[in-house]
Amino acid sequence: MKAITSFLPHRLQTCFSSGLSSLCLLMVLSGLISACSIGDKIDRVTDTVSDITGDTVTVLDGAIDALDRNSSAWQSVLQQTTDKLTADAQSTIRTEVSDILNRSVAATGTELRCNMDFIGSRVRQALVRIRARLLHQEVPPVEPALCHVVPAAVDMALDAGRRNKLEFFGYDFDTTPIKVTLKEKSHTSNVSSYLDRPTHYHMTLNLGANGVPISSDSDRLTLEWQDRVISSIAVIQPATPICREKIETYSRNTFVTYNPPHTRGDREFAGHGPEVWATARWINEGTHVNVRLWMKAKETRSDWTTAEGERIVSYYTAPSGWRIDSIQGNMESSAHYIDTDHNEDPQGGGPNGPVREFKFRGDHGGDDAGSYTGMDVHFNPLVVKLVEIANCAPASAVKSLELKGLIAPQTIKRMQPMMLKLPRQ
Repeated sequence: MKAITSFLPHRLQTCFSSGLSSLCLLMVLSGLISACSIGDKIDRVTDTVSDITGDTVTVLDGAIDALDRNSSAWQSVLQQTTDKLTADAQSTIRTEVSDILNRSVAATGTELRCNMDFIGSRVRQALVRIRARLLHQEVPPVEPALCHVVPAAVDMALDAGRRNKLEFFGYDFDTTPIKVTLKEKSHTSNVSSYLDRPTHYHMTLNLGANGVPISSDSDRLTLEWQDRVISSIAVIQPATPICREKIETYSRNTFVTYNPPHTRGDREFAGHGPEVWATARWINEGTHVNVRLWMKAKETRSDWTTAEGERIVSYYTAPSGWRIDSIQGNMESSAHYIDTDHNEDPQGGGPNGPVREFKFRGDHGGDDAGSYTGMDVHFNPLVVKLVEIANCAPASAVKSLELKGLIAPQTIKRMQPMMLKLPRQ
């Protein structure tokens, strides 16, 4: 008996060493059975939570995929997403998605100067953040986005009453600190205290008598986020010139490789596809151009092994003293196909848009998702319009002021000859 009891748990050994072995054993075994029952319940609860998370991620994946196909349909996509999140345990996510919908609808009023595709892009980013949080992945930061400034510049030749405010239209202005600086000939001042945010998509900067102290020494106002300039507004003085402009073409002979992380299933496609989607999109950051790469590879049958993710790559930097006004040509390239072999697959691309050719790796003999599966992206030349950064007024801003009647006749008369000398686009 000693040899046997030495292998038993402490409580069973106690039973054998006492005179109440039968009763004691019954109690201990009952406890073990009860503990097993509790363990089973915990396992079932854990499995249920895991299933609900998986179901929620699947719903979010569907919404994100739909927005990738047609970002302008964001309103119907969000409504369908809330309708699919029916479980009680999904109520928090359902509320978040509803908030995104309400927030986006509010931003589509007559004041908004951003197009519907822009809003769809912001909606997609919000859903990606929710999904990342659910999967315990790094959550991308919320970055404010600026679409339009009214007026595009401040003409000091106008009466003070006609240049008493600036309006900024965009998205997510309420999620992070935004700084406004006044740059003058001799110094720079923080004038953020004069910035008001009536809504998350609309800000106003007071330039009146009790607002930003603009004077004959003022050169420009800048809007900044995390020490990065997201907008620069010229203050037009009697001698302010038109900014120079030029077109620059940038080519890169190398390609960019991206392998998206494993997000679902057992990592092995096992000859079942995968079905592959990918996009590459230029992002104009003012002083540089990034390219956003996104790829998803999904097994065509259960267990739906998936690799999906995106990567932001710094691609081009403007010369010192210049900013990127615009990118010429199509902003996005895409590809979609189903892999049927173990070979690399050239797909999509073409002469227009960022990508000349996508080269995909889908399935092969071992684990795929998170290691082998990925793409090499070969780019077309990037063509950008550059505008000088100096004590000057951009021609586009002057034209905008003229259309809105927010520039003095003498100012436009003085600047017209300079604008005629700019290269034709």
